[in-house]
Amino acid sequence: MTSKFNGVMPKSPLPGPDADASITQNGFRVITRKLPILKAGPIEEMTEKLGITPPEMIFGDNFMHIEHLASGWKIDFNAFDALDRVDKTGEAMLKVSYSREWQQNR
Repeated sequence: MTSKFNGVMPKSPLPGPDADASITQNGFRVITRKLPILKAGPIEEMTEKLGITPPEMIFGDNFMHIEHLASGWKIDFNAFDALDRVDKTGEAMLKVSYSREWQQNR
């Protein structure tokens, strides 16, 4: 999985003292960020960039970075990259029964 981070951790506008956590064990470093649900402005920006409407309650500033220190191998997980891989055509999309009503209300 390629990340939009390119090895640089995203900067959050409001990182609290407990927002970032890091642990190194058995040659792996894991860094996580845990922040509140995105507000309307960032969700609208994400919607425009993705071309689809993300969930209303999305933790868009959260991420996990895993790195194997000896080899330099690394992988990043974040909401934007995950949603960017969703089928945007709707051809293979699974939908819950109330999906149509939800989309109309957005």
